[in-house]
Amino acid sequence: MSRTSESALQQEILSWIRQNQYVYLATVDKRQPHVRPMVMFVFDDRFFFVTFTGDAKVNQIANNKWVEVCVPLHESGNTGYIRLTGVAHIVKNPALKAEAAEQCFFFDEYFRGYDDPDYTLIEFMPETAEYLRPGERYSQTCNLKRYSG
Repeated sequence: MSRTSESALQQEILSWIRQNQYVYLATVDKRQPHVRPMVMFVFDDRFFFVTFTGDAKVNQIANNKWVEVCVPLHESGNTGYIRLTGVAHIVKNPALKAEAAEQCFFFDEYFRGYDDPDYTLIEFMPETAEYLRPGERYSQTCNLKRYSG
């Protein structure tokens, strides 16, 4: 296992996240966790999800801001993961919603525009990361709070 300084570990984690947009998002409804695949994208060093306004995750995040994201990793036949724990919130700022919509590769397939009432933007602000490099046996943790906007 290769131990890495916190700063180098943060950069390595962020590099993986930028190239792996498919993640699993966990929210909680009352006491029951719910996990689903999502696309998470990085824009302006901030993390976002695009979803439909009526999806259960929107209400779950409104009621409990604590979420976890798991980024599955694959490299040279080995697997690993990044688990990000932090808070999420529903973005109301129309300018930010418009800018983020431009960064989402599938936005136009599902929404009529950034003012579409079915479009909800969720910002995720990770606080900690647990990182298991592909092929390693032990994970490392680090703080990511400084990267949250």
